[in-house]
Amino acid sequence: MTLFRSLFPGLLAVLLPGAALAQTPSQFGCSLLENASVAAIEGSDGVFYRIQSDLRLQHPMDDIIVQRLAELSRVLAEGGTTLIYANVPTKGQAMPAYLPPDAVDYGYDKTMMEANYLDVVTRLNAAGVPAPDLMTAMKSAPEGEQVFFRADFHWTPEGARLAAKAIGETIRALPAYSDVTPVTFKTREVGKAIAFSGLRRELQGFCLNAMPMAEATTFETARSTEGPVNDASDIFADGGETAAPTDTGGTVDIFGTGAAEATLALVGTSFSDSEINNFSGFLSEYSGIEVVNYAITGGNQFGSITSYLTSPEFAAERPTFLVWENPIYNSLAQFGSTPLDELIIAAGPPCDIPVGAKPSGPQTLRAGFEAGSLKANDALLFDLGTIGARRVTVTLETATGIKRTVRIERGERLRATGRFYLRLTPYWLPDLTRVAVEFDRPLGDQSTIMLCPPSKGDAS
Repeated sequence: MTLFRSLFPGLLAVLLPGAALAQTPSQFGCSLLENASVAAIEGSDGVFYRIQSDLRLQHPMDDIIVQRLAELSRVLAEGGTTLIYANVPTKGQAMPAYLPPDAVDYGYDKTMMEANYLDVVTRLNAAGVPAPDLMTAMKSAPEGEQVFFRADFHWTPEGARLAAKAIGETIRALPAYSDVTPVTFKTREVGKAIAFSGLRRELQGFCLNAMPMAEATTFETARSTEGPVNDASDIFADGGETAAPTDTGGTVDIFGTGAAEATLALVGTSFSDSEINNFSGFLSEYSGIEVVNYAITGGNQFGSITSYLTSPEFAAERPTFLVWENPIYNSLAQFGSTPLDELIIAAGPPCDIPVGAKPSGPQTLRAGFEAGSLKANDALLFDLGTIGARRVTVTLETATGIKRTVRIERGERLRATGRFYLRLTPYWLPDLTRVAVEFDRPLGDQSTIMLCPPSKGDAS
C-alpha cells in the first residue's frame, strides 16, 4: 500500500476526500500525510508540521480564562509565589521559514498566526500575569538553526534555550527578584542524543524513505563555583566547563538548597520534561535560581500543575517562582471551570477549617451543615491523608433531598496526592446541608473534609 501511495499520489488525491489538490514533491517519498491520525504536511529541508496544532489560525484565549489566570496569579502572590505563564508557540508561529507553499491551502496566514500569539501574551501581561514572548525569542535563532525538531513537534535544545532565556529575563525583571541573590550556573555540551518521537513513528508509515530523527547536540547545566551572574544576556556565551552536574529532572526536595535561597518550581508538559532539550537546566542558568522540575509528559495542560499544587510539598512550603509551561494549542477552557477552580483553591490559604466529617463506610466520609451556612463561593478539601487516591465521588444534598454528584479524577500519569479540591459554585443550592465523599481507597486515620477560607482578595 505504501508503494501504491508513492506511485499514484495524484490519482489518490482525486479519489480520496480531504487530500490536498497540490503538494510539493516529498523529499522522503511521503504521500497522504493529511490522512494520518495526526494530519501533517511536509515543508522544506525535511520539516513537518501538524495541520491542526501547528497551522491553525486561531488558538484563542478567552477573556474569562485570562481573568482566571489573573486570579490564580493573585492568590499565589498572596502566599509568596510569583507565577510566570510560559505560552509555547506553535511550530508554524516560531519556525515558519520551512513551510511549503501549499500551507496556505489549509488556511495558514503568517501575519495572523503571529498576531494571535502576541494577542494572548499581551492580554496576560496586561492582566498582571507575567507571560514572556517566546515566539519572538525563538524566531531570533540564527538562520538555519532550527528551534523545533524537523519531524517532531517539540523544541530542540536551541529552541528550549531561547525560550528559557526569555523566561529568565522576565523573572529577573519582576519585583520579587529584588530579594534574590542569583546563583551561577554553567552549561556544557555533552554529545549527541536521539529522542523518541511518536509523531515521527506515526508519519513514517506514510513515507518510503526514513524521516529525520529527533537528534541533537545535548547539554547539561550545573552550579558553578564562580560568583553571582549579573548579566543574564551573556550567560550562555560563556560556555565554560561545569562542576559535577546537579540532577534537577525529578521531583526532589525543592527546598534542599537552603532556606535563604530563592526557589523556582517548573510545571508543564513534555516540552519541559524531555531530557534531550535541557530546558530546566537552561532555565536555572538564565534565572540564576535552582529549578526543580515537576513537568509531566502526557499530562496535558493541567496534569503537572494540578499534581504540584495539590501536593503536600506545595502545602508545606511554597516556591518563590512558579513557571507554568503550556503550548498555546492546549486550551485552558477544554475541561470547563473545574480544573482552574481547583488550582485557585489549592493555591490559596490552607484549607484547615474542620467540618466534623465522620466515616459512613470503609471509603466514605460525610459531613452535615445547617441550611444557609455554606455559601456559593465556598470550597472544600477532600484529603485521604495519604498518597494513592486517584478518584473521589462527591455527593451534595439539600434539605429537600436534591442531590448533585461530581467526580474528580487524577489520570495515571498524574501524582496521586490523595488531595482533591472542589469549589461549590456550580453545584450550590441555598439549602445545601449534607456533603459526602467516596474515595477509591480505604480511609485512614488522617482522612478528612476541610472547609477552605477565602483568599485575602476575595470579597465574598
